Amino acid sequence: MRIITLTLAAATLSGAAWAHDGWASYDTARQQKVTGTIAELKWEQPHAILWINSGGKRLEVWLSPLQRMVDRGLMKDALAVGKSVTVDAQPHAKNANEWKAQAIMVDGKDYDLMR
Repeated sequence: MRIITLTLAAATLSGAAWAHDGWASYDTARQQKVTGTIAELKWEQPHAILWINSGGKRLEVWLSPLQRMVDRGLMKDALAVGKSVTVDAQPHAKNANEWKAQAIMVDGKDYDLMR
């Protein structure tokens, strides 16, 4: 029974690692501030995802793990639909509408998400 449990745990972990391509696919040389209005929020592990309307586009912004954001004072209710946000973000190297947030400003407060 122990061997089966360990095998299932290893398979689960390797599958999760394979599914998440990590931060390497974002262009750190093109980091910029993006301002928009929150259209949607997905608040679940491993990362929250925020969709914002900015410049006529709907952008997908990947945020930090939930616990890191909560530890830094950023709670789910601060990211309500309709609020204006400014995100210090890096664009995805292949998907022009996907971004990785380094920091976010909402309600006049800055939250450092990665540093």
